[in-house]
Amino acid sequence: MPQVQLLPYQSSFLNAFIAWRNERLSVQHNPLKSMSRDEIVAMLESEGSSLMDLTKYASYRWFITLASEVVGSVSLKNISHSMGYAEIGYGIGEQYQGKGIATAAVARLVSRIFRETSLRKLTALVHDENRGSRRVLEKLGFRPEGLLREHYLINGSPVDEVFYGLLKQEWSRLE
Repeated sequence: MPQVQLLPYQSSFLNAFIAWRNERLSVQHNPLKSMSRDEIVAMLESEGSSLMDLTKYASYRWFITLASEVVGSVSLKNISHSMGYAEIGYGIGEQYQGKGIATAAVARLVSRIFRETSLRKLTALVHDENRGSRRVLEKLGFRPEGLLREHYLINGSPVDEVFYGLLKQEWSRLE
């Protein structure tokens, strides 16, 4: 697997993030809200990166670097403290897809979350036609738990999402 690092947001990552967010596959597979540059900056600056206190922020994000180049991001969101689960998300620039970078980055994120927090389950929602993203999760032991029919609107059209889950105990067996 590629040697990736997960770094907190830095303002120098902004242009790359905006570029990936607007790429064809991102727009095709994600329910992205239209946001101004200032709104994106505010969102990124409002997210945490330290897992020491999961109650401090509503969401967390890290940027993926490979050989000192920022190539994508991973996130932790929709945290349910009472139930002990949260959702992960990830995105990689199109030119870096298909090289194992997302798999390596998500594996690193999952390891950190399960090692550093009390969360017992991670979930992910993936557009049912996004084969590459589904493959990333399945390689890491996430299991499809259901199909959410017409769950998101993407570019005004309803799309199905596959709901994936991974339990902490399953991950410890894989590590």
